[in-house]
Amino acid sequence: MEYRELAPPAALRSSVQCVWTLEGDAGELGAELQPVFPDGRPELILHLGDPFERVHADGVAARQAHVLFAGQLTRQLVLRPTGRIAVIGIRFHPDGASCLLRAPQRDLAGLTLPVQDLVPALHASISEVRSETDSTERAVDLVMDRLAPRLDAVRPDVRVRHVVEAIAAARGQASVDALARRAGMTRRHLERRFQEVVGISPKRLARITRFQFALSMLDRMDVSERGIRTAAECGYADQAHFIRDFRDLAGCPPGEHVLRRCELTGFFTHQFAPTEADQ
Repeated sequence: MEYRELAPPAALRSSVQCVWTLEGDAGELGAELQPVFPDGRPELILHLGDPFERVHADGVAARQAHVLFAGQLTRQLVLRPTGRIAVIGIRFHPDGASCLLRAPQRDLAGLTLPVQDLVPALHASISEVRSETDSTERAVDLVMDRLAPRLDAVRPDVRVRHVVEAIAAARGQASVDALARRAGMTRRHLERRFQEVVGISPKRLARITRFQFALSMLDRMDVSERGIRTAAECGYADQAHFIRDFRDLAGCPPGEHVLRRCELTGFFTHQFAPTEADQ
C-alpha cells in the first residue's frame, strides 16, 4: 500500500491543505474494516480504481461514487476496499471546501455524496480525468488544472480563517469566547459563520483538533507513558474525559485503537510537530 501527500499548486493553497494519493489492492488490507477518524478537513475524492464501500453503523454497506465529496466527519467513517485501490484526495482546509461548493457546509457534515448530486458541471469535469488516464501521478495534475479556475477567484472568509488557524496553533485548547473577541465577532455570529463555511461549530473543530493531537501523541509515545500523560498534555480534565471523548470520535477507547493500528487510520491521522516536552 503506497500513500503520498503532495503540496497543492500556489493557486489552490488558500483552499487546499494537501493532495494525497493511495494505491494498492484490497487484498493488502485483509478483511478488516478500515475506520477513518474526524480530522476537521473535508475532502474531494476521485477513485481511478474500484470505489470503496462505506459501512454504516447498522452493517449496511453502500458503494461510493467514483467522484465524491466527504463533508466534515463528526464520528468515525468506516470503509471497505473492494478491489484495485487508486485514489486521489483533495484535502481542504477546514473552511476551504466552501470556496468550491457554495452549499452551506453544515448540510454536508457527516455525508459522503456523489459530486454529481452537488455540482454536476464539476462532476463532469473531474470524471473526464478517469477516461484520460489511470495513473494517479498524471491524474493529480489533471485534477489540479480543473480545480484551479474554480478556486483561484474565491477567497476564504478572513475572520473565520483567523479562528481556524488559532485553533490549530492551540492544538484545540482554545476558548471560543476568546477566539470570537480576537476575530471581532460575537460568539453567536462566529458559530453561525462556522456552520456555514466550516460545517461544524468552532467548539467542535477544537475538540476534533485536540483529538487528532492525542492520536499523534499515542503514535509517538512509549506504551508506559500513554493514557494519563496524553490526557493531561492534550487538555482533558482527566483520563476519564479523554477516554470518553476518544470513544465518541473514534468509536473505540484509546487502548483498542492502539492495538488495532488500522492502516487507513495511520495514513489519515494529522501529524503534529513534537513539542520540546515530547522530544
